[in-house]
Amino acid sequence: MAPSTPPAELDELREIVIRLSRMVEVSVTLNSTLDLDRLLQFIIGTAADLVACEAASVMLVDENTHELFFAAATGSDPRELAGIPVPLEGSIAGTIVREDRPLIINDVTADPRHFRQVGEKTGFQTRSLIGVPMRIRERVLGVLEAVNKRQGVFNEADLQTLSIIASLAAVAIENARLYESATRWLAQLE
Repeated sequence: MAPSTPPAELDELREIVIRLSRMVEVSVTLNSTLDLDRLLQFIIGTAADLVACEAASVMLVDENTHELFFAAATGSDPRELAGIPVPLEGSIAGTIVREDRPLIINDVTADPRHFRQVGEKTGFQTRSLIGVPMRIRERVLGVLEAVNKRQGVFNEADLQTLSIIASLAAVAIENARLYESATRWLAQLE
């Protein structure tokens, strides 16, 4: 008689299978969508769902101001967030971009890099945060962040999941931007 698998291991295996099947769905969707707004909403919704958190956001680097801006976010009014630039110096997201590395911070209140103005202006309180760079080739386009893990703390599995989504998303965002640019250019020619 073969030994049975403990229930905790079965739950963990189920979770891995669910995440992998969702990653396939993410890849297919991101590779078939050129509408930037739909793309961004899909990215943040999927990220928040897969890492089981209260909210997720995509912040992109503004090439002119060299600040981050919220391109999309769950849990807050997008128009309100759009008016809050996030500096590359003095913010967790800026650190992720500058150092081109992910960060897990399970108590942001103890981190001096936490950019509190976002919470002050929106009324949203960030307790924990995980963020990964969104990179296209050697350039960091921005940051994919998830905040306030619903149960427990952010962990390596969350980091891997978010990193995969960010990698796929960076390529999809760049493609959507190029498509929009080409469409505008063709419209001007006509």
